[in-house]
Amino acid sequence: MRRRRTLIAGAMGLVLGAGLAIGGATSASAAPAGHWGTFTLSGSSKAYTGTMTLPGFPETTFTSNSRQSTVISGASTWQGPSTGPGGAYGSSKGSTYMNQRPTADSANPAAASTTTYTFAEPTPGNGSWSFVLGDIDADQATIAATVQGGAPATAAQLGYQSSYNSCSSVSPGGWSCPADPGGVPAGQDTPTWNEATRTLTGNAAANDTSGATAWFTPTVPLDSLTITYQQRSGFPVYQTWFANRTAELRGTATLDGTPIPGATVTVTAPRGTVYTTTTAADGTYSFPQLPVIGGYTVEVTAPPNADGTASGTASLNTVAGGADAVVDFPFTSPPATVAVIGTVTDEDGTPVSNVPVVITDDDGTTLVDTVTNTDGVYTGADLPPDTDLGVAVGGEDPTPITTGAADAPPAAITPIVAPPAVIATVTGVVTLDGEPVGAGQVVELLDGTTVVGSTTTDAAGRYTFATVGGTYTVRTTVPATGATGPTENTGVVVTAGASAESDLPFVTPAAPAVITTSQAGTVTDTNGDPVAGAAVVATPTDPDAGAPVRTTTGTDGTFDLTGLAPTSEYTVAVDGADPQTITTPESGAAPAALSFTVPAAVVPPAQTPTPTPSAPAPTPPGGGGTGTTPVSSDGGSTTGGALAYTGADLTPGLIAAGVLVLVGAGLLVFRSVRNRRRTSHLQD
Repeated sequence: MRRRRTLIAGAMGLVLGAGLAIGGATSASAAPAGHWGTFTLSGSSKAYTGTMTLPGFPETTFTSNSRQSTVISGASTWQGPSTGPGGAYGSSKGSTYMNQRPTADSANPAAASTTTYTFAEPTPGNGSWSFVLGDIDADQATIAATVQGGAPATAAQLGYQSSYNSCSSVSPGGWSCPADPGGVPAGQDTPTWNEATRTLTGNAAANDTSGATAWFTPTVPLDSLTITYQQRSGFPVYQTWFANRTAELRGTATLDGTPIPGATVTVTAPRGTVYTTTTAADGTYSFPQLPVIGGYTVEVTAPPNADGTASGTASLNTVAGGADAVVDFPFTSPPATVAVIGTVTDEDGTPVSNVPVVITDDDGTTLVDTVTNTDGVYTGADLPPDTDLGVAVGGEDPTPITTGAADAPPAAITPIVAPPAVIATVTGVVTLDGEPVGAGQVVELLDGTTVVGSTTTDAAGRYTFATVGGTYTVRTTVPATGATGPTENTGVVVTAGASAESDLPFVTPAAPAVITTSQAGTVTDTNGDPVAGAAVVATPTDPDAGAPVRTTTGTDGTFDLTGLAPTSEYTVAVDGADPQTITTPESGAAPAALSFTVPAAVVPPAQTPTPTPSAPAPTPPGGGGTGTTPVSSDGGSTTGGALAYTGADLTPGLIAAGVLVLVGAGLLVFRSVRNRRRTSHLQD
C-alpha cells in the first residue's frame, strides 16, 4: 500500500511548497501560484455562517448579520489582471466572492451589518495574502482586526494598498461595467480610505455606481477580521474577495545515497503553523502550496547513528512574487561503517508502523534501537560491514540479517513479518452525508504529536493502520469544501492483537435559506371591470437584488408577484398604466395590495342595415284599375282582378328563352344539311 501522503497539521489542509537547499538557493521547478478564496454559505437572513478556503491558508469561518448574503460564481464580475490584486494573484474570473447587504437600508449606524472572519490559526504575515472590498459607492465599510494574540490591529497593520475601479474601461481585462446612473461614468468611481477611522467610503454623492474597489494586504498575522457595512443611500451591496500566493517546498531524504521511504517531514511556519508529510518510495517529499513567506523550519526523522543534519530552513519570498525552495536531507554512515534500510509488514504484506525494532550483534549487544516509520521502514547506521546481525521486532526473537560491504549502499533486506500477537489494528470509515468518501482521502495516525502512520482510504472509504498497542489520534481533512465534522479523533485506544474502530463522519453544510417576499395587486379597466391575462413585471432598482419577476392576472384581475428580494426597491409595471415603485418588506407579503387601472377596451356600436326602397307596382294589363289583394293563401277565396305584384320581372327571362329556342332550331337545320352531305358522299 502506498504510504506517501500530505496533510496539514492544524489547518488540516493540503499544502504546496517551493525550495531552498540547506546549502543555498536552487532553481525552482514550478512557478509560485496565486489563488482566490472559495466561499460556502449557510443559515438565513441576519444569521449567516460560512467558510472561506485558500490553499495553505488557515481554516477560516465567518458569521454575519447581513440581511442578505450570497456566494457569487465570479463568471461575470471579477478582478482583472491589470488591477492591483489581479496583478499579484492573477485574474479572479471564475472564483467565488461574497455579496452582502447591511442589516437595513438606513444611514443609522444601528442598521449596519457586521461580518467577522475567524482564522483557526494566525494568518501569514509579510504581505502574502490580501482581501478585496468591491462596489463601495453608496455605502461605507469600516474594518477592524485582531493581531496574533488578540490585540486590535492598527490601520497601518491592515495594509491598505490602493483604491481603484475594476471595470474594464479603466482596467483592461476586467469585467464590463454597465453605464452608471447618477452622472458618474462607468469605470471611474473609487472609494476613499480614512486611516484614522479605518473606514472605506464611497463617492461623495453616494451614487450607486460600478467597480469602486480597494484592496488590503495585512502586514502582520491576524486572528480575526471584521467588516462593518453601512448604507448611505439607496439599496447598496458590497463584495468581498480573499487571495493569497503559494510556492513549493520540496526535497529528498537519503541514507548513503539510497532513498528513505516513509520518513516524516515537518515544516513549521514563523507564525507557528505546522505542516507534515512523508517521503515517497523514491525518498522525495513536497509541500506544494505553502504561503509565500520566509523563515520556514524543515525537519525530518533522521536514521539512527547517521551523519547529517535533520533540520534546515527555507524562505519562499526571496524574490518578488515568491520562489520555490528545496531542502534535501542526505544522511551518511560514519566512515568505515554501513547502514541498513528494512521493512516490517503483517501477514498480508501491509506495512506495520510504530513497531519497536532492535538491531543486535552476535553477542546480543544493541546497536540500533528504533521504530518503524509510516511505511513500516526501519533504518540504522554505524553498523559493521559484512556482518551477521539480528533484527528483533516487537520484542520477539531476532531475525538474522547480513550487512553489506563498506562504502556501499545499504544491502537489500528481506521484509520481516511481525508476529500477529504484537500487531494492533486501527481502522475506520470516512463518510460524507452518510456515504463513503471513496478512494484517496488522506488519514494520519499520531502517537502524541508525532505522525507514526499515513495512509489513504480505499474505494469504500475505509482506512487501516497496522501498528502496536497504544493510545492514538486519528486525523484527516474535510473531504469537501465547507463540510463539517471533527477532523480528528483523540484517545483511540488499541491493544496488541486487537482492533479499534474510529470513524470520521462529515456533513455537507445546509444551503442558506432563501428569504423572499410577495406583492399582491389587481388590474381593472376604467369601467371598473377586472382585466384578465394582463402582464405584470417587477424590476429591481438594484440589479444585485435579482432578475425581474413576472406574472399575469387571473380571470378576476388579481395578481401575486412572488420571489421578490426582501427590503428591496422594485418598479412594478402594467401595460397601459402608470408604473408604481414599491419597497418590499423584510419578510412575508406586502401589507397593502397594488391597484392598476388601464383604459377599457373600445367596443364599436352595432350596425343597423338600411332598408332598400320598394319599386312601385306595375300597371296591370288593359289599362290598370285597382284590384284587391288576396285575403289569405291558405285556401281562402279571392276576388277577380290582377294578382298582387311579387317583385319578379318576367321579360328578361322570356327574351332569353326565345334566344335559346332560335339557337336550338339553327343547330338542328345545320345538322340535317351536314348529314345529307355525308350520306351523298358515301354513296359515290
